[in-house]
Parts: sequence; C-alpha cells; structure tokens
Amino acid sequence: MTRSTISPQKKQECIDYALAHPEIGAQQLAADLGIGYSTLSRWLRQARQKGVEGANRDLSAEQQRIKDLEKENAHLREVNEIIKKAHVYFVNNPSR
Repeated sequence: MTRSTISPQKKQECIDYALAHPEIGAQQLAADLGIGYSTLSRWLRQARQKGVEGANRDLSAEQQRIKDLEKENAHLREVNEIIKKAHVYFVNNPSR
C-alpha cells in the first residue's frame, strides 16, 4: 500500500469543509473527501488547538470573548509567576 501525499492546500480545503458542515459525521466527511477518518480527526484537532480561522465558527460572540479572556488570563498568570520568581531572586541576592 502506498502512502499518498496531500498538498497543504487540499488539507486546508478538507478542514474548512469539515468545519463548515458540523452536521455531517466525521466518518462520512472523511469518506466524502477521500481521506482516512483518523487523518481528518487529527487535522481537525490540530486546527482547533492552533485556533485556525474557522475552527471557532460555531462559537457565539460571547463564547469567543470568554475564550479570549481565558487565554489572556492564562498569559497574565504566567507573567505574574515570572515576576514573583524574579522578586524572590533579587531579594535573596541583594548584591546583584
């Protein structure tokens, strides 16, 4: 069995089509598109993780705002932890 190579453009078209038709099951979509079910599932999972445009089409404006705020909150928590660690470092090493 040979392994076919799918162009990035074809991959994106498949992802866009699948996201535009959430009412169709993933197995049926994969069969319609001529690709494997696991391949399509992996592409969709990666697209949602990366936040590819269109991956969040089914979210309302409020849900998208909440998602964006949660992302910002996580970033600010990370920055805050870095500042706390820097503070402890400089308090414990006053000569620096």
